[in-house]
Amino acid sequence: MSLRLISLLLISLLAPNAILAATTGYDVVTLNNGDFHNGTVAQPRFTLQTTYGSVSIPYARMARLELGGGEQPDRILTHFGDRFSGTLQERELTVLRVLDPTLPVSVEDISQIEFAHRTLRPKIHRTPDIVITQSGDNFSARVITEALMISGEHGLKVASPADLQLLDVVSLDEGEDYRAQMTTTSGEIVQGKFALTSVSVETRFGTQLDIPFNQLSRLALRVNHSGKRTRFLSLLRINPADLVQDRMRDGSLGPPLIVMGGGSYTRGDLQGDGDGDERPAVKIELEPFAIGIYEVTFDEYDRFSDETRRHKPDDQGWGRGSRPVVNVSWEDAKAYVEWLSRRTDQRYRLATDAEWEYAARAGTRSRYWWGDDPEPYRANCAECNSLWDGEKSAPVGRFPPNPLGLHDTAGNVFEWVEDCWVDNFSELSLDGRVPEQAECGKRVIRGGAWSFPVKEVRSANRWRDFPTRSSDDTGFRVVRELD
Repeated sequence: MSLRLISLLLISLLAPNAILAATTGYDVVTLNNGDFHNGTVAQPRFTLQTTYGSVSIPYARMARLELGGGEQPDRILTHFGDRFSGTLQERELTVLRVLDPTLPVSVEDISQIEFAHRTLRPKIHRTPDIVITQSGDNFSARVITEALMISGEHGLKVASPADLQLLDVVSLDEGEDYRAQMTTTSGEIVQGKFALTSVSVETRFGTQLDIPFNQLSRLALRVNHSGKRTRFLSLLRINPADLVQDRMRDGSLGPPLIVMGGGSYTRGDLQGDGDGDERPAVKIELEPFAIGIYEVTFDEYDRFSDETRRHKPDDQGWGRGSRPVVNVSWEDAKAYVEWLSRRTDQRYRLATDAEWEYAARAGTRSRYWWGDDPEPYRANCAECNSLWDGEKSAPVGRFPPNPLGLHDTAGNVFEWVEDCWVDNFSELSLDGRVPEQAECGKRVIRGGAWSFPVKEVRSANRWRDFPTRSSDDTGFRVVRELD
């Protein structure tokens, strides 16, 4: 056996298929029976019939194809990070193998294909905007509808794509009633009914799609002066030096995090009208750490569940994807961060209570990170005047970030932290570390939730729950220790 064949065999045994494709330069076709084949898939384009139209992806832009089977959709991931779901129209593929005969394979027999990067670069189209659908598809496109309109309480608001920053859509009662929220580049926010039945876009691959309003979840409209697409994280205005995103062992990226510089801050009730367990306010000294920009999503948690064969939490029928994972206990959250640590070879954990408040306050001393008074459209709570108020969680990142670039530290879902709950701060350490306690009946949860009044989304507010209990208003975000 040649040295090359021995190397390929060792790689195939020790590395996931994504790394195998990247290392060998060959596509990796995995069958439903567990067999896999290396080679080149001889297919110039892949056509996916989605619920909003037909998408055609050039072979050289394909990163991964997942065949759903049964009631699950097929999915395509491109090398740009575009994600589409639907039904693959090709029914048989041909694999050109180097040392073996050409292999025809029925699509029904394929589990997934990992595609190697190719030097061929077919033409792509200018796509400065980002489209997210209700089904979780996420892709770059160019909005070609000339005007977007919302009918609200103050009449009809008409705006061109150039005048808009964001357009959010939410279903309020199992898909029958939809509301929209339009954010203009000047910061004006308008809520109401969408006055169009659909939005027309053109993908980077030249496909024009007409997306019905009730299948749209978000449009992020961003064009910089060079005409190139601005990455979604740029909406946060984060210094790239402060962004941390570790690679997992299979080459995929972990959750995006922001480095917190540490230092001193005053923790607890600073206005004198908080709860008893927020007192006395104390000055805390913290070491630097990195914390998740978003709450952990169903997409991220489901991957952990699949790999560990752990039960997947219920999504309450609201949808999974980019919504924050809920119905997870403190023990579930701890299992996730331990898994993430193993997959990245970094030290991940839950935030301490003191770290969480430092990140949520973002240098402020006010009740909320935006000021002392409730303001509309800032968060998702029972009285926050958002599209999701009192009904359900919102997909992560649908509200403005705090001054440090973190989303949803106020409202959306409560977040588990590391600490045992105590009813005041007098017995806690001043370095933000978790004090040693022989017994821990309840753990702290932070941030308020979609189901709680606005008073409970204050930066100092603390709640607690049993570590084995789960709820539809509680999730978590991760912290990564810095060397």
